[in-house]
Amino acid sequence: MLPVIFSVGRFTLYTFSIFLIVAFFAAAYVFWRKSREEHYPEHDLFDGYLISIMMGVVASRGAFVALHSGVFGLNPLKWVDIFSLPGFAILPGILVGLGVLYRYTLRERWDSFEVLDFATLSLALSHALLWLGSFFAGTNFGNPTKLPWGMVFPTVFDQRHPSQLYGFLLYLALFIFLFWVESKYRTFEWYRDKRHSAQTGFLFSMFCIFYGFFGLLMAMVTPSQLVVFEFALDIPIRVVIMFFGIFFLFHRAGRTLALRRPRLPKFGRASEV
Repeated sequence: MLPVIFSVGRFTLYTFSIFLIVAFFAAAYVFWRKSREEHYPEHDLFDGYLISIMMGVVASRGAFVALHSGVFGLNPLKWVDIFSLPGFAILPGILVGLGVLYRYTLRERWDSFEVLDFATLSLALSHALLWLGSFFAGTNFGNPTKLPWGMVFPTVFDQRHPSQLYGFLLYLALFIFLFWVESKYRTFEWYRDKRHSAQTGFLFSMFCIFYGFFGLLMAMVTPSQLVVFEFALDIPIRVVIMFFGIFFLFHRAGRTLALRRPRLPKFGRASEV
């Protein structure tokens, strides 16, 4: 682990900050490549991507500052100093960023869910890199454990779950799966539902399902990250996201949850005797 790369005077370059930059460019490349393959106007689409990223970063940083108000206080310089005081609340940033991108695609009259497919593919890769960056930075470690692969991280003296490596492996596997299935899902008969072509939004649905499920798995070995008035919101939010992904996948597959009323037999008038 190498939390600090170098320090000169009052300036400190943290490892996580470097991984944050690498994750941004890697995710941007994936998004650009997929949009180019589908012949979207590159400049306009990338403008929307950058706007959504900026708004997501602002929301993510703002939520982190609010959740750690005792550290940041009312000093705006600390709020924006991501190099000396790194930290982001990822979930609010994702929700805001995807919401902004969705609104942008509506304004441009594009296929919103296809663009969200590109975005979630890039999100899976960026998540893997950020979890790996957390490991090298020695942050976001898990709960105490006596398992043989437990590790001792900076600021603690007991063995902890290397939850950063769990997250890295989970989201790397998700990225590989989404990258593979992106060219396959249009041939899935259960998803096409007898239509000539499959609806977009498959990758977005899968990302929501696995993002919620991974969050539930990680909640077993990591402390809560979103705590408001001493109430942990991590598990309820992940459950909502997972079931939203399931219902959205169901909807895009052309299925319906409407329950049909049983058809009662029709009887004629009884003949008079």
